[in-house]
Parts: sequence; C-alpha cells; structure tokens
Amino acid sequence: MKGVLRVVRDQELKLTLPGPSVTIKPDGTIWYGGTPLLGGITDPVTKRQLASEIEAGNYDNIPDNAWTRLGDNPNGLWAGDDDAWAKHPAKLTADKKEAAKKEQERKMVTIYLSSRGWGDYSPVEWHGDITRPDEEILAECKKAMSSAYDVDQPDQTDGEIISKITDARKKWEMPEEPAREITHGPGYCYFCESYCYGDCGDYSSNPQTKYRRDLADAQREQSYGINDG
Repeated sequence: MKGVLRVVRDQELKLTLPGPSVTIKPDGTIWYGGTPLLGGITDPVTKRQLASEIEAGNYDNIPDNAWTRLGDNPNGLWAGDDDAWAKHPAKLTADKKEAAKKEQERKMVTIYLSSRGWGDYSPVEWHGDITRPDEEILAECKKAMSSAYDVDQPDQTDGEIISKITDARKKWEMPEEPAREITHGPGYCYFCESYCYGDCGDYSSNPQTKYRRDLADAQREQSYGINDG
C-alpha cells in the first residue's frame, strides 16, 4: 500500500508502518514484512503459542478475532491508510495536543540573570512560561539566584529583575519578521560581489553565478580539505 498504515487502540495512535512494507491479502487481513498483524491478545501463554504457530506457518490456527483488517476490528484495533487517518477522531485529538504543545513551547523564554565566577561557570538563567504573572517569575528568578554558586550579581533588586522580565516579554511579544532575500540594484556583479558595473571583466547580473561558485568551493573543500581557488 502507499503512504503509511496507522494502528489505533482506545483512540490513541499505537503504531505506524511504512505502506510499501504492508500487504493487504485478498481476505482483507493486514501483513507486515510477511507477518500477520494481530491484536487483542493479552495472555502471555497465548502469545507464545501464536508466535509458534506463525513461525511454523500454521496461520489457520490463528483465532478469527485476532486478525487485523482495515477499519475497526474485533481485536480492539483500528487500522487505516493516510486518507482514513486524516478523518479519524484520534488524528484530530493528536493534532490538538500537538498544537497545544507548540503553543506552550512558544511561550518558553530564557532570561539571563547573572554570570558566575566572572564567566568561569554557566550563567544563572530563568527558563519558563513568560505569560505567567511577574510575581511568580520573580520568585523563581530570586530562587535561582540564591541557590546558584558564585553568582557575580547576587544583590539585584526586585525592580532590576522585573525589568529583565519586562524586556524579555516585550521581545517575545514582537512578531518575527520573515527572512527576506537580499536584492541588489543595477550594476551589482554576482561574480565579484560588488557594484563594479562590469569593471571586473566577468560581470554577471545572475545570482546563480555566486551560488554555483559557492557550491564549487564547498565541494572542493569537502574533497581536498582546502579551497584551492
């Protein structure tokens, strides 16, 4: 099959298998790498017995309710391809959890508080959710300062620390500007990387000239360990 096969139990994604390694037999049963995909077997003794049957190729001895087919199965598993997974409630739940996780990660900020040992050690920093109240962050910053060893600026006032919290929040609230490709005006030469207007003798207004040269330089360095011009 194409894409990915996903297996769900109790509305939670349990297994993903590469589609090209999955085979759907004429009876609808799912096989992976030549082995049937089974489910609903919890008894250790039964598991060992079925493993022996599979190893011996005695597939007729596998209980009907242990086999897995596309869709919902008596063994408690749901299996589906990419299209079916896109509509499954577990996918929607997983997407919501992932979105919530990313949103929480977006709120995480590091605030530099002080160096230690005049730079001999890692600095004292606070790392956490910048959307929390200042009082909570302040208390955690002060705790980090008091518990650290050899802090260079241990006597900072609450106001000084609050100022750092405020600055960090302002930076966090500023939207990130998308990266812009640098454009050059008339006369810029991508061969010598200056506005030579052709004086270098190899004038090129095509940006690919620079990219090709950079690629060639990188390949030479990779091959020989030097840039031999």
